[in-house]
Amino acid sequence: MDETRSGWTPSPVFSSMPHAMGRGSREDIVWEALERVNGKPAPSMGVMQAAMGNEAQIRIVHDTIRAYLDAHGMRDLRELGARAGESA
Repeated sequence: MDETRSGWTPSPVFSSMPHAMGRGSREDIVWEALERVNGKPAPSMGVMQAAMGNEAQIRIVHDTIRAYLDAHGMRDLRELGARAGESA
């Protein structure tokens, strides 16, 4: 959904209500989780603080991806890509 307000500039933290409520927000969560699987450090915050924002969702997606990779004997997404390339 496009932003319709005139004179509005996005905040680096909260870009827009349509973005926060729609697909863009979900993509941000998955993107961040994938980066963490590849070694990006997670911010340090408490459980309540994490639950108030996207952090709890990022952690769930990260844990799910990590469990999938572990179950298939892969260390990171590079190895998943290499295996996918071999089977193609």
